[in-house]
Amino acid sequence: MLRREKWKIIIPFIVPGLILFTVFTMYPSLRGIYVSLFKWSGMSQNMTYIGLDNFAKLFRELTDPMDFYNLRTYLSHNLFMFAWSLLTMFLGLIIAAIINNKPFAHNVFRVTFFFPNVLALPAIAVLWSMTLNPSFGLVNTALNSLGLQNLALPWMSLQYDFPLFKLGLYTVGFIGFWAGVGWYMILFLAAIQNVPIELIEAAIIDGASRARAFWTVTVPLIWETVRTVLVFAVIGVLGSFALPFVLFERQPQKHSDMILNYYYWQAFVNNNWGYSAAIVVGIFIVTLAASIISYRFFGRETVQY
Repeated sequence: MLRREKWKIIIPFIVPGLILFTVFTMYPSLRGIYVSLFKWSGMSQNMTYIGLDNFAKLFRELTDPMDFYNLRTYLSHNLFMFAWSLLTMFLGLIIAAIINNKPFAHNVFRVTFFFPNVLALPAIAVLWSMTLNPSFGLVNTALNSLGLQNLALPWMSLQYDFPLFKLGLYTVGFIGFWAGVGWYMILFLAAIQNVPIELIEAAIIDGASRARAFWTVTVPLIWETVRTVLVFAVIGVLGSFALPFVLFERQPQKHSDMILNYYYWQAFVNNNWGYSAAIVVGIFIVTLAASIISYRFFGRETVQY
């Protein structure tokens, strides 16, 4: 009787969320898988069933070095952004550790680092596009006024060569770094603050420095958070779209576009919705596999305290 009464209370709270999740998440996802099996312009009711041809085309573009689009180029950009994400995670962890020790004005620094997360990514892109404008941007203006004209580079250029990639792609990575470090800081700070201070003090009494106590005591105790943040980073990198799209004026740019930008051009410019759906399904499979691998290879025994 008590169990039945409990479910009478629980179900009214579960059902609305379940309906919203089904309508706005599950159905579009399953619909995308269905559409990937068709040739469809997205502008009519005529859908031609072609089976796995869209996936065969995707695989051919991914593996053929003579293909014009060469999806490996776009995926290399995503991989480059993942390297930036790892750097962002590391710095966010260090900042969280420093702020946890409550230095002078630590609350001000915490708010300052987290502030970019209040802004939407398109707004951040517009802000930095003006700041880094080679003609009137704040960065180059300051460098020129200091007599450092050689350092006043065309930061948004996709023709200026840099090691491995164009300079504009490094700019995208830096902006993502600036925007994301505060988010990682907050996640790590919340985890660090739950670590019992007695364990840290015991390590210090045993002769460990604060840095050693952090890496050998604190980090293992927050490893679940580290692993979860790593999965978030993988998902975020494969979902990168807004920054290059806004920074480079909503035009196809092979030297800066990510895999989702390619999906966008196929769907909304080429009206090739079946193939674009296959791209998204491929991204989902890669994201799922990367998440499983992250949990498998970075998993370790959970420490309870």
